[in-house]
Amino acid sequence: MNAQLAIMAVTLRRLITRKRIIGLILFASIPALVVLFASTGDRGPERLANLYHDTTYGILIAVALPVIAIVNATGALGDERRSHTMPFLALKPIPRWSIALSTTIASVGATLAVAFVAVVLGWLVAGFATDSWEIGKGPAVGALVAAIGYGTIFVPIGLLTRRATVIGLIYLFLWESSFANAVATLAPTSLNHIALSAYVDLAPDISAADALGSLEPGAGTALTKVAVVALVSLAITTWALNKRDLA
Repeated sequence: MNAQLAIMAVTLRRLITRKRIIGLILFASIPALVVLFASTGDRGPERLANLYHDTTYGILIAVALPVIAIVNATGALGDERRSHTMPFLALKPIPRWSIALSTTIASVGATLAVAFVAVVLGWLVAGFATDSWEIGKGPAVGALVAAIGYGTIFVPIGLLTRRATVIGLIYLFLWESSFANAVATLAPTSLNHIALSAYVDLAPDISAADALGSLEPGAGTALTKVAVVALVSLAITTWALNKRDLA
């Protein structure tokens, strides 16, 4: 347990530097700032609620959190390999599954730290602006699903290839934004659509609900799917740590 905590702490320190975390939080807090500025005008609560959901999903859930999670996940073990420190980690008498679990938890935790600040800021601003404190439930669950999904599946990819971040961004902006949006039957292959299904389950009136494709709203189903993604990711990471040349 002490070794696992040590690996998690080292990975988190590497992923959450002061400048990096400030920049990521500012990026992820754009929806809250948009609603804050809009609330100073003459928009009513319903229009502000629509604006909040549109910007929160469109900017935070669909773009900011996936990019942050991809960067964190690909760097969790990928940075170790690129800096040639992976052999020192692998030589320690620690089970490979333990290394995989610790670094994956750190990856998801680093992303959730940013998501927590962004979601809470948006929730507070939107809650005061619309006088509805139920408004933040959808974004909170959607952000959790996105952080777990993206934050786990790209850990082994970061270990297996040096171009993992590029692969992640191609998946996000080409596959998810283009193909999965255009072809309804491809929606289940998109982590973004899975996160949206959880979001829509708790905020059914948002305009992005039309983009669900073949998926049905369901927070529990979405969490189950990303839990399976996490288990598969851990299995692949453990295999890669055991079988591949980590120099």
